[in-house]
Amino acid sequence: MEKQMVEILLDLQKEFKEFRGELQETKLDVRNIRNDLRETQSDVKNISNDLKETQSDVKDISNDLKETQSDVKDIKETVKRIETSQTDDVVALLKVTKQNAESEFLYLNKRLTEIDKRVFNLESRVER
Repeated sequence: MEKQMVEILLDLQKEFKEFRGELQETKLDVRNIRNDLRETQSDVKNISNDLKETQSDVKDISNDLKETQSDVKDIKETVKRIETSQTDDVVALLKVTKQNAESEFLYLNKRLTEIDKRVFNLESRVER
C-alpha cells in the first residue's frame, strides 16, 4: 500500500508540476493580453483625439465654405450692379456723343450755308 501511495503522490506531484507550468503559461498569456489591451486603449485614445481634430477641421472648413459662398454671392451682386451701371454709363456716353455730333453738324451746316451764300454773292457780283 505504501508503494501505491508513493506512486499516487508521485503522480500527483507530476500533475501538480504540469498544472504549475500551465498556470505560468496562462499568467504569461494574461500578461500579454493586458499589454495588448493597454496598446488597444492607447490606440483608441489616439483615434478619438484624431477624430476630434478631424471634426474641428470639418467644422472650420464648413465655416470657410459658408463664408466663401457669402463672398461669391456679394461678388455676383457687385458684378451685376457694375454691368447694369456700365450699360447706363454707355447709354449716357452715347447720348452725350450724339448731342455733340448733332451740335457739330448744326454748326458745320450753318457755316456751309453761310459759305454757300457768300459764294453765291461773289458769283453774282462777278456776273454783273
